[in-house]
Amino acid sequence: MNFNPESIVNYEMDYNFRFRYETLRALLNKNGGAIQILSDLEADLSHIRHYDIRIKRPVRRLLTETLLMAQELNLLTGNRYFDLYETIFRLRNETDKLFKEKGVSSGIQPLALRIGSRERHDPNLVGGKADNVWFLRQYLGDSVPGGFVVTTLAYNMILEKNNLQERIRILLSNLDVTADTDQFKLRTQTIRRWIIAAQVPEEIEKAIKKFADLIKEPFHDGLWAVRSSAVCEDGVHSFAGQFDSKLRVKTEKLVKAYLHVLAGRFTDRAVRYRLHSGLHEIDTPMAVLFMPMVDPVAAGVIYTSDIKDPDSNTMVINAVPGLADRMVKGEESADTFFISKAPHPKLLKTIPASGDAGADTSVNYITTGKLLELAGIAFQAAKKFDHDLDIEWALTKDGKLYLLQARRMNLFHPVKEAAAKLANGKNVLPIFEGGITIFPGRAEGPVKFLGPEFDISAVPEGAIVIVEKPGTEFASVLPKIAALLVMQGNPVGHLATLIREFAVPAIFRLGPNAKILFRKNIISVNATKRKIYSGVRWSGIRERVMARIAAENRHEKSGPLYDFVLRLNLVDPDASSFKAKSCKSVHDTLRFMHEMSVRSMFGFGDMQKRGREKKSRKLKTSLPIKFQLIDLDKSAPVNTKTVEPKDVASVPFKALWRGISDKKIFWPEHWKKSLPGIPSEFKESVLGGNKGPRRASDTNYVIIAKDYMNLNARFAYHYAMVDAMVGPGTENNYVHFRFRGGGASDENRVKRAHFLELVLRQSGFRVNRQGDLVTAWLRSYPRQDSENALEILGRLMICASQLDAVFKKDSDVKLYVNYFLKGEYGIFA
Repeated sequence: MNFNPESIVNYEMDYNFRFRYETLRALLNKNGGAIQILSDLEADLSHIRHYDIRIKRPVRRLLTETLLMAQELNLLTGNRYFDLYETIFRLRNETDKLFKEKGVSSGIQPLALRIGSRERHDPNLVGGKADNVWFLRQYLGDSVPGGFVVTTLAYNMILEKNNLQERIRILLSNLDVTADTDQFKLRTQTIRRWIIAAQVPEEIEKAIKKFADLIKEPFHDGLWAVRSSAVCEDGVHSFAGQFDSKLRVKTEKLVKAYLHVLAGRFTDRAVRYRLHSGLHEIDTPMAVLFMPMVDPVAAGVIYTSDIKDPDSNTMVINAVPGLADRMVKGEESADTFFISKAPHPKLLKTIPASGDAGADTSVNYITTGKLLELAGIAFQAAKKFDHDLDIEWALTKDGKLYLLQARRMNLFHPVKEAAAKLANGKNVLPIFEGGITIFPGRAEGPVKFLGPEFDISAVPEGAIVIVEKPGTEFASVLPKIAALLVMQGNPVGHLATLIREFAVPAIFRLGPNAKILFRKNIISVNATKRKIYSGVRWSGIRERVMARIAAENRHEKSGPLYDFVLRLNLVDPDASSFKAKSCKSVHDTLRFMHEMSVRSMFGFGDMQKRGREKKSRKLKTSLPIKFQLIDLDKSAPVNTKTVEPKDVASVPFKALWRGISDKKIFWPEHWKKSLPGIPSEFKESVLGGNKGPRRASDTNYVIIAKDYMNLNARFAYHYAMVDAMVGPGTENNYVHFRFRGGGASDENRVKRAHFLELVLRQSGFRVNRQGDLVTAWLRSYPRQDSENALEILGRLMICASQLDAVFKKDSDVKLYVNYFLKGEYGIFA
C-alpha cells in the first residue's frame, strides 16, 4: 500500500474546515433559538413578575444554551474567549438571586385605603391619580373631597382568581405590530368583556362597602364618581382621557362600576397610548378611585400656567355651568378666564364660550370672587407640587370650591402651538405613504438626514431622522429623536430591536421616493398608519415626544432581569469596549458570540494551504479566471471532474456568480496587452502583487455548502475574499468581504480603496478601510437583500480591479462611484 503524506494533509484540512463549518452552524442555530427565548421573555415580562416559574424556566434554559454557545465559540477560536465562561456563571448567579425574591413588599398590603389618611401609602399601590388627590387633601384639607382607593393588589387578585392573566397576555402579544385595526379592536374588546364578567372576590366587595360607609361629606347625596388611577397615570404620562370613568353611581352599584373602570384599562386608546409611550402591562396596573359625587353649579379645569404662553405669568380657568364631563371630552365649549398668577390674583380677561370677543362676558353661574378664590387655591397647590398643574374643580350650590383631581402640566413654546393651530385643519392629505411599521405611534419635528457617518451632536433633539439603511450606528441617536424613517432595511435586525426598546416611532422600507422628504422643514409622522404629513399635524404630539425624550425615568421594561438578561449594551461591534469582559447581560454575550463566531470564519479561507487539487474540482467557465471548487455537502454534482456554475446549488455562490458573470462587466486585459513579455515575477513585485497572500499563479478556491461560501480569489493584481452564509432566515445571514493589492502607486491604491468604501457604504455594508485594505460586512439581512449584496460584490470586484491606473485626481473617486451605482460598468473597461 502506497503512503501519500499529501493526501493525509488534504484530508486533515478538509476535516478541519468541515468541523469549523458544522460548529459554526450549530452555534448559529443555538443563537436563533436563544434570540427567540429573549423575544418571548421580553413579552412575558410585560405581564409576569420576574420570580414567577414561567420566567425562571426559560431564563435557565437560555443560560444553558449560552454556555453551550460559548463552548462552540472557543472550539472555533482555540479558547480565545475563555473569559466568557466567567461572565455567564456570574449572570447565572445574579439571576438565581433574583429568583429567590417573592415580592418587593414587606407585610400585608391592603386592598383599599382611605384618601388623605396619615398612614404611609405606596404610589404603586394607589396609582397616579389617587396619589395626586391624596397629596392635595393632605395639604389643602377639606378643599378636596374625601374618598378611598381600591388598590392595584385588588386588580391583580381579580385577574388571578378569574384566570385572566394568561388569556390577556396571549391577546396582547404582538399587538404593537398588528396592522389590522379590526383585529386590534376585537382583542381589546374581548379583554374588556372578560373583566366586566369577572367574579369579584368577597374580600374586595367587603372593602368597597366598608370604605363607602366611612366617607361622610356634607354635599354627598349617595352618588359616587368612580375613576381610574393606574400606576403612571397623571404623571409624566398623563393618560388624559384614555381610561373610562363612571359618574353618578349609586352605592349598591359600586362593585359593577369598579369592574367597568378596570375594563377601561383595555380601551383601544389606552392600549395604544401605552404602546406609544413604551409602557408595558406590568408597569401600569389599575387602582380605582372612589369619591362622593359633587353636584356642582359650576365646574371646569384650571391651568396654573397659560399653556399657550407659559411666560405670561397667567393662570387660565375654563368653566361651564353644572358638570364638566362633556367639556373635558371636548363636547362642550367653555367660558375662559385669564387670572394673574399670584398669591392674590386678579381677573385679567374673559373670553365667552362663543369665542366672540365682542359678546357679553358676564356669567351668572360663578362670581368673580369665586374665580379668584379658585385661582388662589390652585396657586398654593402648584407651589406644594413644585410644578404647574392641570386641576379639575367644582363649585357646589352652597358656595364651596372643591379640587377633584390634578395632573402635571407639560408646557411648550407658544410658537409651536401657533404652528399646530395653523396646520391642524381638516382634510389634510399625507405627502407620503407606505413602508413597514417597526414601532407604532405619532411624532412631529424637524427633518434631519443622516449618512452612515454622522456627528450625533449635530442631530437636534426631537428631530425626525431619515436614513437610507438601518445600520446599528444609528442606535446612539434613538434616545434623542422623535421618529426614525428608513428608506430600506431589515425589520428584524438589531436596530429594529433597539427601536422597540426605546419606543421610537419608526417606519422602514419607505423606498427611494422618500427623498422628497429631505426638502421639508417640519413633518408629522404616523408610524402606525404609515403616513407622513408636511408641517405640524396634531396638537400635543410634539410635546408628548419631548416629554418622552426628557424623562429621566423612562419606565424601561419592569424588573431587574432586564439588566442581567435582556438589555443590550454592546451595540457597536467596532467599539474598543466590544469585548467579552464588557458583557453585562445574556443579550450582550449572545451579541458578542454571534459577532465573533462569524469573524472567526471570515479569514479562515486565508489559512488554507496548497495541495487541494485532488480533493477539488474545476469550475468550468469562459471567464478569464480559474476556480477550484470544494464541496462540503454535495451542493454540486458528484463524480465529475468539472462543474458548471449553473449546476451549483449554493445560495450565496449563485448570487455572487450572477455579479461576476454579469454580461455588462468587462474583464481586465490591459496589463497583458500593455506589458507583453514582462516576466511574471517582475509583475508580482512591481505591480503590487506582493501586497496580498495570493499570487497570479495560485489557484483560486471557492468552498461551498447549500447556504455557505468562502471564496479566495486573485483578480489581476488584487486579491479578494468573500465569506457568506445566506439562508431563508435573517438573524444568521451574513456577507463578509475583503479586498487588497493593486498595480499602481500607493496613493492610487488608497484612492481605489476609498472608491470601494463609498460604493459599499451606499450598498448597505459597514466598512473599515486601512490604507489599501478594505474590509466590509453586512449581517442579519433577509435572504433577498443578502443575495443582492453578493451580486454587487461580484460586479465590484471586477470593476475595482481595473481602477488603479485610472484615477488622476481625488474627484475621480466620487465620479466612478456614481458610474458604478448607475450601472455604467463599461466605463471601467
